[in-house]
Amino acid sequence: MDIKEFLDSSYTAFQAVDNGIKMLDEAGFFRIDPAKSPEIKVGGKYFFTVNSTTLIAFKIGKEKKFYVAESHTDSPALRIKGNKTIDSPEGKRLNVEKYGGLVLFSLVNSPLKIAGRIIEKTENGVKEKNVVSPFTVNIPALCIHHNAEVNDKLSISVQKDMLPLVGNVDDIYSVLSDNEVIDGDLFVVPSTSAFVSGAHGEYLCSPRIDNLTSVYASLKALIGSDGEGIQIACCFDNEEIGSLTKQGANSALLENTLRFIMRSIGGTEEDFAAAVSDGYILSVDNAHAVHPAHPEKSDPVEKVVMNGGIVIKHHTNYSTDALSSAILKTILDKAGVKYQDYYNNSDIRCGGTIGLVTSARLNMRACDIGLAQLAMHSGIETIGLSDIPVMESCIKAFFSTTLSVDGANTEISVKN
Repeated sequence: MDIKEFLDSSYTAFQAVDNGIKMLDEAGFFRIDPAKSPEIKVGGKYFFTVNSTTLIAFKIGKEKKFYVAESHTDSPALRIKGNKTIDSPEGKRLNVEKYGGLVLFSLVNSPLKIAGRIIEKTENGVKEKNVVSPFTVNIPALCIHHNAEVNDKLSISVQKDMLPLVGNVDDIYSVLSDNEVIDGDLFVVPSTSAFVSGAHGEYLCSPRIDNLTSVYASLKALIGSDGEGIQIACCFDNEEIGSLTKQGANSALLENTLRFIMRSIGGTEEDFAAAVSDGYILSVDNAHAVHPAHPEKSDPVEKVVMNGGIVIKHHTNYSTDALSSAILKTILDKAGVKYQDYYNNSDIRCGGTIGLVTSARLNMRACDIGLAQLAMHSGIETIGLSDIPVMESCIKAFFSTTLSVDGANTEISVKN
């Protein structure tokens, strides 16, 4: 599965995890249920899911050290509220609310799909089913003749202006399943296919570049890695709404997973503490490139560009510090992977990632990285096409690293 196919078919976190499972299955990873005490062996490769939207995969090397690459499977979207549609003179509209910090106008007049999960009634209980609508919906804009100031100022009401036109449908579940549906986690999402742009094919444009490019690169890197430590790709859900869910990064999930792995390979509590102390978290989430029309929004000196390589992100909202940055730069130098440093404009609020959360919960060294992109949280985002394999190389080099910490000194070895 290439990156365009992954982006095109990963409409929501549910479909992203399904696609990740396909990649892991093809690579010979074994699916487990941690609650059932599965047998875990050194040299093995495994994965499991949580709530169908978080995917955790790992390889067990011979050294008891944790190397974690974390990303997130969700993207900003419109979440459907319930099952009932809203009347209008031109057919029914879907009742929606914002999920995450969405650039609302970027979805107007664009092809959209309904996607997510429904819960069907069965003879003995319930069954979950991932779905994508076979039809397209859209949100028609108010024409300029009725909104003469549209190009001068734009104020959008989600409850009024952002309700997709779905046609003559009273019950949205009925067009997604032939069975009785009790409830659903459904979203309205952009359905434009990924495309390459630029005179020389410099850019990739697609919905959900933030952060599915990181999910894809993490899984590809894990599949191709041959490290000595315990290599883990954690693809969490719900980053866009704060991560405070059972399947989110701001839960006990990562710590429980690391303890489960260590316990399964016969490690002690002392082994766990040492693995955390010598370990490292790579928080992989994209960064803001200098906007061609608004360069003043970026730092005046430290500017990052698309196709410029890995972005190492520095801010109090990120997990990066001087030591974690220096360690990663040493790894990348040894592997021949190019990188650049991101600093936020001091007068503009900086976003956050899951790096701070997981690093704090585990007391574990971490660094925030990503790829430079434009139009983050829009219906169509833009990234440098050549950067995507660079990110895979970065994470693969990270998984191939052995860190040995001795007081103020850290020895860094990267397996070729």
